[in-house]
Amino acid sequence: MSSIRFLERLRAMQHGSERANFEDVNEVLRSVIGYVSKLLNTRRGSSVLDEEFGIPDFTGFGVSYSRDDIPRIEKEIARFIERCEPRLRDVKITYSPDPNEPFSINFILDAKLVLAGTDVLPVKLTTRINPSGKVSVTD
Repeated sequence: MSSIRFLERLRAMQHGSERANFEDVNEVLRSVIGYVSKLLNTRRGSSVLDEEFGIPDFTGFGVSYSRDDIPRIEKEIARFIERCEPRLRDVKITYSPDPNEPFSINFILDAKLVLAGTDVLPVKLTTRINPSGKVSVTD
């Protein structure tokens, strides 16, 4: 099932890329990280085609989060990723505060990357929301 996204394949072919293997695990993972980053940087309400597309602006919650806020944010992010990124399954988001960056909101994303056939690769990504609301995703 997994491959790099359609537009990424077209772009690679347009640039005369010699990469014939669009199923390479590293390429697929890089594609997933890039797309999840784009998804999480899309604010709800910014799409005219789907009012539910995007995540809420979590920076409006303030610096301190209640016990009720964190599970809601975790569920919201996991639900959105599973809805929009079919290459990831069983997405679990876990709040992971970083004492060195008290003004950022950090999460660990655990999921299964569905590869060609029945192969599944567990992935763990770090998701960081900085104070201005920009989301970065790294492996």
